[in-house]
Amino acid sequence: MDILDKYIINKFVDSFIYMSYLFCIYISIQTFFLWKNVDKNTKELIVTDSFVQKNCLYALFLSLIVIFLGSFENKLKLDTYSGLFNMLAPAILVLFSFEWYGKLKPLVSKLLPIELTGFNNLSKNN
Repeated sequence: MDILDKYIINKFVDSFIYMSYLFCIYISIQTFFLWKNVDKNTKELIVTDSFVQKNCLYALFLSLIVIFLGSFENKLKLDTYSGLFNMLAPAILVLFSFEWYGKLKPLVSKLLPIELTGFNNLSKNN
């Protein structure tokens, strides 16, 4: 593999990592706003055994990847393939955030304000 191919692969990996972090931040903010509108009495619907197990697996995989990269990155010269390991951590964060978003989205029943939905009533009054 020549230098140009390594450069292109590294730029692709870097752009994927940055986009993943931006998407994770976006989904986390959306989850935060959803959490504010969720009825707190439905906690039993949110926290199920399978959901807790998935969250524990996400945390385990993320911590193992960080430990692996932190301890072996300087010892192993993985050059091109180290980018694949670097892409795993943000991908797991995106999956974790999207899992929470997907769990909270059906529990929120947002109603649009009357100003946005009552157009028929306004036109009849005029």
